[in-house]
Amino acid sequence: MKQKFLYYFIIVSFLLSTPLFSDEQEIIVSAASSLTDVLKEIGEKFEKKHGVKAVFNFGSSGSLYQQIAKGAPADVFISADEDTLDKGIQKNVLDPKSKKILLKNNLVLILPQASIFKIETLKDLLKQEFKRIAIGNPNSVPAGRYAEQTLEKEKLLIALKEKFIPCENVRQVLDYVSREETDAGFVYQTDATIAEGKVKVALLLSGHKPILYPGTLVSGTKHPEASLLFLEFLQSAEAKEIFTQYKFILP
Repeated sequence: MKQKFLYYFIIVSFLLSTPLFSDEQEIIVSAASSLTDVLKEIGEKFEKKHGVKAVFNFGSSGSLYQQIAKGAPADVFISADEDTLDKGIQKNVLDPKSKKILLKNNLVLILPQASIFKIETLKDLLKQEFKRIAIGNPNSVPAGRYAEQTLEKEKLLIALKEKFIPCENVRQVLDYVSREETDAGFVYQTDATIAEGKVKVALLLSGHKPILYPGTLVSGTKHPEASLLFLEFLQSAEAKEIFTQYKFILP
């Protein structure tokens, strides 16, 4: 009896430790650039556990969606805003049934670490010393739209527009501020955390839509099972622990 029990124990243990997909498989994940570091780490854990390699394509949410809509290969899409993803659902580019809100974030105003300028409110950006302000292009970068919503509420948007340096994604904003090529910039709090020592947070901002990260399958994905497994893995305790280490907010 003991031998029989031991036999079943070994078989079950083997099955649990064996990846679900025996043949090496790849899925393409198009994701907001603010997720670059955290998803690379999670992707390694996912591959080790399930034998599926997640190949990432990072960029601004709007640009990534346009790529997918025009037929670029992708299996999973993770946006930094709901509007972009919902537009894809309405046009049958993205799958509505698999949509999940994965994360939340905050918007902050950052300065170069070496900056001597003082900021107490957003109105201080009107001062002469702030000549160049990096901001994501609001047409394709959700962080840029969130920033504009905040500035519009404070009645500062029109007055500051001539100082804006538009960027292709939020990581370009971070890069410009880190290299002191701009005097300030709007990024997510998680981006500022990545660049500690190069930038400093001047203000935690509000007055914008909630910053949500929804994920979903791309309609017509050739790897629906592996792609859905990846989305589910992003909601696992293992992935959530990594997200919180990078200062993302769980929904």
